[in-house]
Amino acid sequence: MNLSQPAMSRALNRLQYALKDPLLVRSGRGMVLTPRGEALRGPVQDALARVSGVFKPPVFDPSKAQDRFRIMAPDYLAQMIMPPVLGQVFNLAPQIQIELENLSEEGIAEMCQGKISLGFGVFDDGPVLDNVAAQSLLTDRQVCLMRKGHPLSERSMDLKDYATAHHALLSITGRGGSRIDSVLKEHGFERTIALRITQFLAISAVIAPTDLIITVPELLARQVMTDDLIFLELPSELQAPPFTFSQIWHERFTEDPAHRWLRRLIKSECQKNL
Repeated sequence: MNLSQPAMSRALNRLQYALKDPLLVRSGRGMVLTPRGEALRGPVQDALARVSGVFKPPVFDPSKAQDRFRIMAPDYLAQMIMPPVLGQVFNLAPQIQIELENLSEEGIAEMCQGKISLGFGVFDDGPVLDNVAAQSLLTDRQVCLMRKGHPLSERSMDLKDYATAHHALLSITGRGGSRIDSVLKEHGFERTIALRITQFLAISAVIAPTDLIITVPELLARQVMTDDLIFLELPSELQAPPFTFSQIWHERFTEDPAHRWLRRLIKSECQKNL
């Protein structure tokens, strides 16, 4: 018990006083338990076993798990990432429940409060998120999507061409600008936002029949691509290093065995499939 002899004697004295029984008495050259001491042997062993179990790390068994996860993601990221993940989850952990919901301002706030299990997004570009951790999943870059036959598709697009075109803006709120607007302002330009949308997968429907252009991640552009669309490189002034999509979670889940299992599975599936 990692106690010295004097410390052990003091502990025994406290027990004897509290229980009003000597507990141990001399017998020949040794010590024997009193009847009260014998009666305590089993309960004390059980109590020590239960206390010891508190300090053992929990073991996660997917086949028996009944956890429920709320996962928030932009629709196109969910469509890319989740199908192989769900196949693995429900094969290995058939009793687990998953609620998959679209990215929203309310959802971001709930994730920062620990009410949403996991989110997908760009961790280092946007509002500051409190009390969260992140792990990178994949990288992407911005491109300019437009209809085939658009006047800008027939030549190398410069900054003035980009700025004077009519734009659609994609954001989860339908409001706000971006780094691109700051760069345009530095060069004396301001773009016209003719359409603001929040539905990622609606892009092709609104871009194909119009002369609007939209700046989106390349992975999204490829996902919504149809025979009526084309995407181009941004003007050099607007190009930036690739950005990273991450899985993001509240710190309260960092060491949770079920949560760690799910994060490892998502990371593994992204590495294999994307």
